[in-house]
Amino acid sequence: MFKSALLSALLLPLATASFAELHVSEKIRPAVNSSVNPNIQRLEIPPTPNSMPLPAFGQGIIGWGTGPDGAEARLHNITKDDVIKLKTQAVTLEMVETWQKFYENETLRNAGNPTAPFRAQLMKKIAGLW
Repeated sequence: MFKSALLSALLLPLATASFAELHVSEKIRPAVNSSVNPNIQRLEIPPTPNSMPLPAFGQGIIGWGTGPDGAEARLHNITKDDVIKLKTQAVTLEMVETWQKFYENETLRNAGNPTAPFRAQLMKKIAGLW
């Protein structure tokens, strides 16, 4: 009887610890359900002025910030004066239109990308202000 009680006392914490470890592991690496449509091919990354890195272009020149909130904010506050400034930073209308198509395609291709629709709209608005 003493062996049973001792065995139970040792195994219960071990089982609990193993379950807790599994539960934490699932939180760290949750199961991901892809929202990517395999029938729509990802377009090639469009060019940037002087082949600058994408963050320098998107956040520095276009000003779309990070994530959907940053892109939506820029969509609502971009002005004609901002577009005039873009022209002085080696941004071309063709570049803007190519980025617009890229993000429109991303919106259709990956429903799990909440930023793409705002960036597509932003680039369309810039083209309209060109």
